[in-house]
Amino acid sequence: MKRWFGFLLFLLLTTSISLLTAPAAFSQTETDPTLRTSHALRDDSSFSLLINSGLSFTHANDPHINRWLEKYGYPTEPHVPSSFNFEFAAIPAASRLLYSIKLSTINSGRNLSSFNILGGLYTALVKTRSFLFFAGAGAGYHSDIIRLNGNLPPDYQQLAALYHFPLALRRTGLFLEPGIRAFWYPVSFHSLQLGVYSGLSYDLDFNSHWRLGYYTNNHGKTGGHFKQLNKPADQMKVSEHGICLNAGLSLRIHLH
Repeated sequence: MKRWFGFLLFLLLTTSISLLTAPAAFSQTETDPTLRTSHALRDDSSFSLLINSGLSFTHANDPHINRWLEKYGYPTEPHVPSSFNFEFAAIPAASRLLYSIKLSTINSGRNLSSFNILGGLYTALVKTRSFLFFAGAGAGYHSDIIRLNGNLPPDYQQLAALYHFPLALRRTGLFLEPGIRAFWYPVSFHSLQLGVYSGLSYDLDFNSHWRLGYYTNNHGKTGGHFKQLNKPADQMKVSEHGICLNAGLSLRIHLH
């Protein structure tokens, strides 16, 4: 007990001495701008919020489903599908990391609906107030839906007559997107910056087998609940991959 009491007394004395000498130490630190800047960066809890919106073009498609669609008179999947992207991202002031969440949906398909939702983590290779250059990757969920409102194979026709709903093909899977990104902000107003962004990535869709079913909302869209019937024998599991280019507008907000 005496040993612990002595240790606590020593700790109390050293703490008191440190507090008494703190003003002098602080004045010495303030004379060194390098130390002052380093300390400020270390304690900075502010961050930038990025709101990005743009288009992307992907050189990836499924040749098997395209042959099936063409056989039964449906529009084929575009060879270079384009998608609309909307993204929220954050960059801590004291870090070189960018955290993002992005939603993209295809806008070049007629019977085809497709969307991706993914989270991303990127590190800055260049980071200034007006220009940012990142490398990293995103990962998330991918879904494709094809509405079958035209000609159908005989076994599909039997199911359509039995359930009295328009049929649809659906597949889901993991989506990966490693790549590089650049942001340039030529316009600044107080804590707001307006600019453009662009990116180059390699997209990988690890798709499941196409599933045949119908949507209970009778519109064949993602808003209703999908009722799966079977995995048709004339469909197959095909993963897609290809180069993706994207660009758009970016609003950057500095928050403190």
